[in-house]
Amino acid sequence: MRDLDVKNIHDSVHGTIRLEDWMVEIIDTPEFQRLRRIKQLGFADLVYPGANHTRFEHSIGTLYVAKMLTDDAEILASALLHDIGHAPFSHSGEGIVRKYLGKEHEDVRDILMNSRIREILEENGMDWKNVARGILKPPVSSVIDVDRIDYLMRDSHYTGVAYGIVDFDRLIKTLDFDGENVYVSIKGVRAIESLLISRYLMYSAVYHHHVCRIAKKMFEKAVEWMISENELDPRRLVEMDDHDIISAMRNSCGFPKEIVSRLDSRRLYKRAVYAPKQDIGINIEKIDTKRAEREIAEVVGLDEHEIIVDVPGYRSEEYDIPVYVNGEFVSVEEISPLVRALKNAHMQNWRMGVYCPAEHVDSVRKTSIDYFDINTSTQQKLSDILDL
Repeated sequence: MRDLDVKNIHDSVHGTIRLEDWMVEIIDTPEFQRLRRIKQLGFADLVYPGANHTRFEHSIGTLYVAKMLTDDAEILASALLHDIGHAPFSHSGEGIVRKYLGKEHEDVRDILMNSRIREILEENGMDWKNVARGILKPPVSSVIDVDRIDYLMRDSHYTGVAYGIVDFDRLIKTLDFDGENVYVSIKGVRAIESLLISRYLMYSAVYHHHVCRIAKKMFEKAVEWMISENELDPRRLVEMDDHDIISAMRNSCGFPKEIVSRLDSRRLYKRAVYAPKQDIGINIEKIDTKRAEREIAEVVGLDEHEIIVDVPGYRSEEYDIPVYVNGEFVSVEEISPLVRALKNAHMQNWRMGVYCPAEHVDSVRKTSIDYFDINTSTQQKLSDILDL
């Protein structure tokens, strides 16, 4: 007999996903439906045309992975709701929310408290505050979590890049969640190596692809301009979707209108400099990007909006996955030479970028090399450092 309390969703990555009534109720709220209109990978479709999947399907996929590890309803709710606080274009708007609202996208307390979602959770015996806290805890968020397992599989599928392929069945069978931490058994080390290889390759090929980075930074600069000119209240960002912010940019009277026109026609800024850490003669942690943009623009004779200095973050702890061996936990780095090599290679792939309109690349390059004391005489090919 068919279970009337279960609804099936046919997912392109995981196949059939069974949803209980309370899950469907949450999915049907306006706050969750907004995720249908927020691209998972921001502007990655400028490089990979198939990358038009959304935070909506990723959130349901994350719920599915969580169900493989636990049947705790509050944890499952956390997995389902973990991205409900994303700004338009996902991580492309995250830095702006952090700067102006002082919060990360995982902080969903206000959204839950002031929406029908809170009532749904309470009606089904869940504490909404526990659900909000659970978004920042294992198994939803940790060095190995249900979020990244789904996004690696999903992003690989939609970009058409085979690097993100994960041995999901083997990985899930060797993962354990003890109520507080997610860890892998010694039998799962190869599956973890495969996951980390996939993540490393997806970062270099997709997440940190220079075109994706340039489009992201152009978008951020335009949105910050609208906020500074009082054209946009930053508090609205967690209520807007991709279509809303693009419409606002098109209706702007200045710089954002130019940027959205460039994004529409793929007339992006170009790399003037793309330098690895070891070739930068100053402390990258002390770089004030806004000040650098102003000072480089002043030397070259451009408007500061035409210069973008991009200093990506780096999190080495993402390789510190716990493995249960002989009654104790050790980092997978201690067991796997491959993981140690991946961690080093991840840092070697790091690049600081300086971007500007194509017609100004030469002058901005010369000024930026001096400004950041960039060594161009290393054994590396200049094409690895500069866009020659």
